[in-house]
Amino acid sequence: MIKLVLTDLDGTLTEDRGIYKVSLDAIKYLRLLEERGIKVALVSGNSYPVLRGLHNYLGFSGGVVAENGCVVFYKQKIRVCKPMDRQILEEFKEKFKLKDSWQNDYRECDFGFTPPDITEEMIKWAEEKGLYINSSGYALHIAFKPAGKMVGVRKLIELHGVKKEEVIGIGDSLTDLDMFKEVGIKVAVGNAEEELKKEADIILNLKSGEGVKELVTMILEGKLDGRNR
Repeated sequence: MIKLVLTDLDGTLTEDRGIYKVSLDAIKYLRLLEERGIKVALVSGNSYPVLRGLHNYLGFSGGVVAENGCVVFYKQKIRVCKPMDRQILEEFKEKFKLKDSWQNDYRECDFGFTPPDITEEMIKWAEEKGLYINSSGYALHIAFKPAGKMVGVRKLIELHGVKKEEVIGIGDSLTDLDMFKEVGIKVAVGNAEEELKKEADIILNLKSGEGVKELVTMILEGKLDGRNR
């Protein structure tokens, strides 16, 4: 029985990848899950204030995994990663000619930069400094290891006291590969990155927010019952 649905934000709850308009229809459908006792949580690289505000105003009750797993909220706020060294941030930004995400003023552990393209040189630099590095397609993210959505999702599921098999995760980008490691049913929206689709149990026909509606319909119609056993 599904008790918790974890959804990415950018590219998943939005109308499409690469844009910021949230799909109002997707939100409406996710609220149907909440009405039936299935909690919905936001799992994203966005900062805690942004996600906590959305969580409240969108009518969700499952909590938040912010900063790509580094900050978790469910009845209490918990930081699960090491705070970032500001000197490292400046070095990263200057070395690779990057711009700060506006949300960096509100971050603690995982910081975002644009443009969002990762190079081999960046990966080597991050490894030498013991850093996690990834891209959501919207921004580059760095944090001290261990980091990634996996660590935050694991903590959130622990706080809920549910089993992995009772949790669905839906996403669109490579940052969601970490989330997939901790959930019972792995779902990729129709326009997700190919590498994520390869790891998904379900690949939806529709893109982004429309795909979320497709998934919710499957849940409400009982089409996923027993699938993760």
